[in-house]
Amino acid sequence: MTSPVPKVTLTVLAEQPEYSEFDALHEDIIDSFLGLEAAILSQEYFKSYDTQTKDGVITLACDHLTLNLLSPNVWQSKEELQQYLSLKSPENLLILCVNCGTSKADLPTTPQEKFLHALALPLSSRQLEIYISNVREVQLLLFNIHQEKEKVQRTSENVKEVMAISRELNGVRDIPKLLHLILAKAREFTKADAGSIYTIDNPTAEIKEGSEIRFRFAQNYSVPQNLSEFVIPVNRKSIVGNVAIHAVSINLPDLYKLNPDSEKNPYHAKHDRSWDQRIGYESHSMLTVPMFDISHRLIGIIQLINRKKDANQKLLCEKDFIEQVVPFDDQDTEYAEIIAQLAGVALENARMREEIQDLFDGFVSASVKAIEQRDPTTSGHSHRVAQLTLALARAVNDTNTGPYASVTFSENEIQEIEYASLLHDIGKLGVREKVLVKANKLHPWEYDLLQERFNLIRSSYEIEYLRKFINFLQVPNLFPMDVTPEHLLQERNQRLKQLEEMLGFIEKSNQPTVLEQGGFERLKDIANYTFQDPRAQVRNYLKSDELAALSVSRGSLTRAETVEIQSHVSHTYDFLRKIPWNQELSNIPQIAAKHHEKLDGTGYPTSAEADQIPLQSRMMAIADIFDALSASDRPYKKAVPIEKALDILEMEVKAGKLDPELFKIFKEHQVYRASHP
Repeated sequence: MTSPVPKVTLTVLAEQPEYSEFDALHEDIIDSFLGLEAAILSQEYFKSYDTQTKDGVITLACDHLTLNLLSPNVWQSKEELQQYLSLKSPENLLILCVNCGTSKADLPTTPQEKFLHALALPLSSRQLEIYISNVREVQLLLFNIHQEKEKVQRTSENVKEVMAISRELNGVRDIPKLLHLILAKAREFTKADAGSIYTIDNPTAEIKEGSEIRFRFAQNYSVPQNLSEFVIPVNRKSIVGNVAIHAVSINLPDLYKLNPDSEKNPYHAKHDRSWDQRIGYESHSMLTVPMFDISHRLIGIIQLINRKKDANQKLLCEKDFIEQVVPFDDQDTEYAEIIAQLAGVALENARMREEIQDLFDGFVSASVKAIEQRDPTTSGHSHRVAQLTLALARAVNDTNTGPYASVTFSENEIQEIEYASLLHDIGKLGVREKVLVKANKLHPWEYDLLQERFNLIRSSYEIEYLRKFINFLQVPNLFPMDVTPEHLLQERNQRLKQLEEMLGFIEKSNQPTVLEQGGFERLKDIANYTFQDPRAQVRNYLKSDELAALSVSRGSLTRAETVEIQSHVSHTYDFLRKIPWNQELSNIPQIAAKHHEKLDGTGYPTSAEADQIPLQSRMMAIADIFDALSASDRPYKKAVPIEKALDILEMEVKAGKLDPELFKIFKEHQVYRASHP
């Protein structure tokens, strides 16, 4: 992360001076470039400098400051001068123009003009010392300012990079992918050639020896590895074990220089070289840092191996390890710990999201089970509709032509469709069970009462016959001449036969099939028949509500019951919208609530038209109808063959009720096989 220390160049220009005003009696007066050179080489003050002279140039080097004093022959030549102006960037360049009687205006005009300074000769040796000393102090101050500026800039860049890493880590939800990213970022930030990552399956407040830690995977830039996950016990004799127990970072400069006696090493560290030898690698510098969750519980460990000078250099031979591998420094440790902290929070968030996901999945599964228990006759319907709808969504993703060529459902949207499909009938929990499971036009107890009534009518026929028969035996003269006991018995049998025919027709009409032509009139005739019960009350063969139910032309539900069944969609919406879905699943209530809407506005519950129906709901409508037709688990009807079911769907498409393009995809991609493999 650190950059090389820049050198600061100070260039001084000197010219043969005229100094008639100076007192020539002073022996230490410097009045020429040669005198300047002699003074520098002879004075005690300049012995702290590395001094070199060559071709009219005096070079003084000390610390990070280099001064180039140029003779007039050098600085007055644009070509010669440019060599020194281009040595460093303007931020680190200061030019002193040593001259006799030269002002700022007399100096060369260059892009770095503001860094040019004139130094007039003659001057005394003492003045030279003071001047050079002042220049050095000023330049060191400028250099330090420049260094601090670079440090602030590097820190700012590192902070930005750390923030970017934080955003990137928290954007990954898949835990294995997140762990790979965590290790990759830690290696990238510290220039580590290799590394591995461990996690704690059940984080606790304290990790003890014998606790379990899971090795997840390793990364190695130089030597590819493919290691499977495994669980290891925490051991004080291992570096990872010590980090887990003590919850501190451990930085070892060189594992190959550890004392053979592990008791003499930090944290009793010991390096087993057998693994290195097996894969042809050398693990020298090692930095191991803990990851904590928000509650500061150990949640994992990052281990980094072999910090390199050049991050892009592979370590393939002994020379590479010698020339490239260096110890991790304090800054590496600091930033690795920062990344580990960010990683710990991101990992905890990912685990929490995974737990929430499991919670949602469990809730959906329990809800579907509750629906099926309320209505066992449609068991498996929700899962099949989900399978069909998801298969249709993926088929839309694969479509490159037509109006849906540009439509692509993301994984989040696919999950949204799945949940909406599984829960599309959850509103049935709000429908009375007797209506929900009604298989025939009359409820079982209604049909039982009807049969009891006909048994009562049958009994009344028997009683009436017996009464007449007894009266005939006692007073035969009261009966017409042609009446005989046989006539009475025949009359009874005819009435009983007629009654059985009525009951047979009622039983047939009770089935959820299409009522035969003239059936309503016959049911009405049967209803108009009367009999006298034991209390001498005259009653009709059929009650008005029974007549209404049996007169249903198709299916088993009356108009009121149909409305109640259809209300399950409204119940579904009311139920689902009370669930605090996250932003990615927020459309579930709307998608599920409109799976019975039709493009022509004839659907329910809101009679929505095409532009008001989500694409996901249109897909679910096709899946729902197909499964209702082809399902083999309905006790009240036979399963329709697939080809027949597709024909019925096509009729709905031609009638303008279902989406034609979606049905085309449904058929061409054989989406229907998702539930009928």
